[in-house]
Amino acid sequence: MRTGRNPAKSGLEAYTPKELGIALILYIPSQDGYFANALEIFKMQIASLKAATSQPYDLLVFDNGSCRAIVNELRELYQAGEITWLVLSRHNIGKAGAWNWIFASLPNPYIAYADADVLFRPGWIEACQEILKAFPQAGMVSAQPNFYDVMDGQGQAQRALENNSDYQAESYQPSIEVIDEYCLGIGATPELAERFHQQPLPGIQHLPTETRAVLGASHMQFLIPNSVARQVTPLPATKALLRAETMSLDHKIDQLGYLHLSTRQPYVFHMGNTINERLLTEFQQITGAAPAIPKANPNPQKQPSLIRRWLSRMARTPGAQRQLQRIYNLLFQILHSDNR
Repeated sequence: MRTGRNPAKSGLEAYTPKELGIALILYIPSQDGYFANALEIFKMQIASLKAATSQPYDLLVFDNGSCRAIVNELRELYQAGEITWLVLSRHNIGKAGAWNWIFASLPNPYIAYADADVLFRPGWIEACQEILKAFPQAGMVSAQPNFYDVMDGQGQAQRALENNSDYQAESYQPSIEVIDEYCLGIGATPELAERFHQQPLPGIQHLPTETRAVLGASHMQFLIPNSVARQVTPLPATKALLRAETMSLDHKIDQLGYLHLSTRQPYVFHMGNTINERLLTEFQQITGAAPAIPKANPNPQKQPSLIRRWLSRMARTPGAQRQLQRIYNLLFQILHSDNR
């Protein structure tokens, strides 16, 4: 039985979302091994967003099955007002599955997505919006030059610009510093890094405004108009992280006739899962503050054990390294599977 009248019916104003909504997907199933620094890196990301984003925004964090300690940290950030919307999933529904929720639910006219290990630099949103304005056909824009043809040569949308006199295709060679930073972020092998240094990127220019971009975008971070995001869902989502499923986003955007574009300068930095002096310096330059990094173990093991030394030698052997990687992947699946 209802008693009284709901005071919300008396004319309480509903929240008006900002023009920009930023969405982050977080997955930290434990706080050791690969994920030992993941929480600190995520907090650095949020701090960089606050310092580097020049316009108001709403922040959605989609937690994709993290451990209880991380969920508690997220709840504290939410209560402190750092997060606008917090979505907690008991299970990991995959990156593409989380995109389905984000793209279908965020009400903001523009959605900026980023993995939970991306550091933002001042000017990132302005640079992306400039490209969106100059290229109305843009479906997604990354704030870092794209070095991979994620469409594997199958993209068709850019062909619409070939006979448009307002646009001019041109080769673009990033600086050595830009290439080296990108290679550092993805942990590129020397062979792959050499290829990036030798291979110019496909550029495009909007002649009336002299706005330049790189053809291609990254799944790590991008800005997408809400009108486009609504059209690409649902995406297939059967694995936590599968290239074929994340690639379905690119194929749908291309099939709809929208472009993949990126900035020519890096306005974001891929932190990965390691905190080093370069990252700390970059973070301090952006935010003006040093991050709170947990103190190292005051009593580290002085000498590695015999089995650790033996495994280290094996890891340097290509054949054994592949076997160890398979074992590592299997153990990870067993430890963090929802079906165990």
